Amino acid sequence: MFDDEFNGSALDTTKWSSSWFNQNGVMNNTSTSPANVTVAGGVLTLTLSSTSVGALVSTNPTGGASTGFQLTYGYIEARIVFAGSGSTCDNWPAFWTDGQSWPADGEIDIAEGLGTLTSNYHSNAGANNSNTIPGSWCGSWHTYGVDREPGINTIYWDGQPIRSYASNDGGSPQYIILNIGSGQGTDVPGTTIQVDYVRAWTH
Repeated sequence: MFDDEFNGSALDTTKWSSSWFNQNGVMNNTSTSPANVTVAGGVLTLTLSSTSVGALVSTNPTGGASTGFQLTYGYIEARIVFAGSGSTCDNWPAFWTDGQSWPADGEIDIAEGLGTLTSNYHSNAGANNSNTIPGSWCGSWHTYGVDREPGINTIYWDGQPIRSYASNDGGSPQYIILNIGSGQGTDVPGTTIQVDYVRAWTH
């Protein structure tokens, strides 16, 4: 249903916006600067240029992407390097999906760096947080995905299911977000999220 291999020399703005609601909006304690979004060598790079200026891309069709993408039920996956080393993750990075009406339409944090790497969920029922997922996740390439089914989400890291939980969003359409902010792990300005691809399938 959706695929970006980042093989060009610039962000595909039919698929993505280059900041939060295309206006340098604030997410995860930083403004989201399009200048910190680059595509080269088959990789999307999001840079934290300071503790107050980060980066974000989103497929939200009402948030700046000219066509964009939203998914109800199916599988979304990305191959990513988060800054840090081993089990320690720098900054406040995330690969997630969100609905148009938060929290009723759900928020799936497929992978979220909070000092360590976690996977969380938000809805009208509240937060459903994983705490630390054991392993060496940051500073090297890994795949992260979610299989979204009626009433249940299953999170996969490197092709293995790491958690499943009941969802409470009624399958509302959700768009894809990748961003880097500050204020959770150790902030290291100049470090990045690197993304090899983002793909989505429907069942």
